Amino acid sequence: MIYFNADDYGVTDLQSKHIRETRTNGRLTGVSAMPNAPYLEKAMSFLDDDPDLRVAVHINLTEGIALSDPKDIPLLVNEQGRFSRSFFSIFAASLGSKKKQLLVQIKKEIRLQIARVKPLIKDRPLRLDGHQHIQMIPIVMKAIVEVVEEDGLKVDYMRYSAEPITPYLKHLEFIKDYSLINLIKNIVLNVFGWYDKKYMDRLGLSRSLVIGLVISGNLEYRLISVLLPDFEKIANKKHRDLELVMHPGYGIERGESLDVVDGPFEQFYLSKGRKREYDCLLKI
Repeated sequence: MIYFNADDYGVTDLQSKHIRETRTNGRLTGVSAMPNAPYLEKAMSFLDDDPDLRVAVHINLTEGIALSDPKDIPLLVNEQGRFSRSFFSIFAASLGSKKKQLLVQIKKEIRLQIARVKPLIKDRPLRLDGHQHIQMIPIVMKAIVEVVEEDGLKVDYMRYSAEPITPYLKHLEFIKDYSLINLIKNIVLNVFGWYDKKYMDRLGLSRSLVIGLVISGNLEYRLISVLLPDFEKIANKKHRDLELVMHPGYGIERGESLDVVDGPFEQFYLSKGRKREYDCLLKI
């Protein structure tokens, strides 16, 4: 089965509206709801009449204001409660002398994020993934699993962000469209994946394949129409589902993202690539 998912749902009214349009007029099958987004509750209310739409908690530890009291998670936020670590900074901290405290603080924030989104999902199965794929960082994966077990949650799905590289190598005619940073991160995610397998197994979760990490922010139809069949072949061979991870929620203005104005992540929200991903979902 192939699923088409839109990440970052609920950041702004217009951005969320555009994501819903790819459900009404395109191939969208799921959204990932940003737990610390200010527009979350209103955005989720529009999904009540679409019970078949898959909804995931988009666990976020890198962007915006945390749900926890800043005093409770000082290893993750600044004094204003804004997340202060990147993907690689979280991993680096997990190797340091305060890794036990870091685990406790990550669990505290994850628990609050799930608690905020879960009532809004209503009767849908609980699904989990991570903003910027932070769920794949070993300490974060461990934290998620411990929260799930301690709180007696039933999880239907968790994204396993370890994208196969071979389809990209097969189509080197698109090499200019590949992001070197994303490629390096995907290699890291595949390495983390070997560690994460045991936690996925611990929860009895299957490891679906993903597509879209290496070309995140640039998932145009001309690329996906060629790459998707190769990913389908790999998924069928391994008897796994395939999830296309996209960001079609264009329309965020400067200063509206969860990041600070002109921050490192805001540019991704403002990218014209989001409109191209929107168009791709309508055409594919």
